[in-house]
Amino acid sequence: MAPMKTQILCKKLIKPSTPTSRHLRPVKLSLMDQLIPPTDINMIFYYSPNDEDKIAKSKERCSQLEKSLAEALTKFYPLAGRLVMDDLLIDCNDEGVEFLKARSNGNLADFLHGGPHAELLDQLVPGDGGVGDSATAPLAAIQLNVFDCGGVVVGVSISHKVADAFSIIKFVNGWATANRDGIKGVICPNFNLGSIFPTLVAAAGGSAPRPPTGVEVVAALIWKALIGIAQVKHGHLRASLLVHPLNLRGHTAISIPDNSFGNFSMLFIERLVEERKLEFHELVSLLGNSKRDVDPGKTGSVDDLCSMVNGSFREARREKLHNHRVDVHLCASWCGLPLYEADFGWGKPIWVSSSSKYEVVKLIENKCGDGIDAWVSLNEKDMLEFERDLDILAFTSQ
Repeated sequence: MAPMKTQILCKKLIKPSTPTSRHLRPVKLSLMDQLIPPTDINMIFYYSPNDEDKIAKSKERCSQLEKSLAEALTKFYPLAGRLVMDDLLIDCNDEGVEFLKARSNGNLADFLHGGPHAELLDQLVPGDGGVGDSATAPLAAIQLNVFDCGGVVVGVSISHKVADAFSIIKFVNGWATANRDGIKGVICPNFNLGSIFPTLVAAAGGSAPRPPTGVEVVAALIWKALIGIAQVKHGHLRASLLVHPLNLRGHTAISIPDNSFGNFSMLFIERLVEERKLEFHELVSLLGNSKRDVDPGKTGSVDDLCSMVNGSFREARREKLHNHRVDVHLCASWCGLPLYEADFGWGKPIWVSSSSKYEVVKLIENKCGDGIDAWVSLNEKDMLEFERDLDILAFTSQ
């Protein structure tokens, strides 16, 4: 089978179908948005071909997607704007979202069965890495990939400065609803995180000890392997940090709208400084205990929560940039997000993945909800060691 190649056929800017009202612009970036480094979040959605939906219909499908995207942007209008760096805000000027149409050779089923490599996944998302990194760059870019078999892959890349994974899947599902049922079925998101927090409610009480979650178990398994790789590389056991964002929606004593859009998370940092290598079950316990020790649900004020969030980002940045005696690993979980609800009218996706040019671990719940796909990005030498790790071999499948 010939290697997959993707050819970009056209590129354009899609603007909201109706102009954004002046009273809605600009949108202020929240503290959480401001703390996020200038990176992108990529989500890739894969759809099986239907018997009646062959390449001949791809032009009609593309036209409908462009139309529904323009309509969806009337609800998610900040994504069509541009960052104003000096003022730390989004100018909702309707300059548009980048939309690319691409043709991918081969059969989608063969591509998925072959265990796609990172360089192939990168072909399915807008690939210049320039989303939102300047005042003129789009904050979002979308690539529609049509395979020879009629299978479709939708690659979405959005600036992390304006949205977290929760917000991005809200947008994708909203766009899918607009394409399938019309714009009236799309719930308008709330963009007030940067200006007003609603009334405080009583702080949550303590909870009884609980068994570890699937995310904690998988994260501990991967962390253990990464600690071992560093030990082989340096000849001794090194201090190690596992940093993972927590979506604060539903985890704080502060009431925010369920449809709030933007970054609303803090970083949990697990630190291993032991001179002995911990066993797997000890790492699992360490992950669970740290979350119980640092509970944002106990925070009773907006100022305290902001201080906690700011401190977590400051600590992670300091360790990553200035402490060369510690290894820092980022592990982001998308488990629990409705990733497989993005039905554009062709059925729900058969698979959802990510892609990343950075060394990061992403955990994504599989379609059946009975397993977790772990996306691990490492340099080539470290990846060879990772794939040989005995625990990774024993507890994972490809």
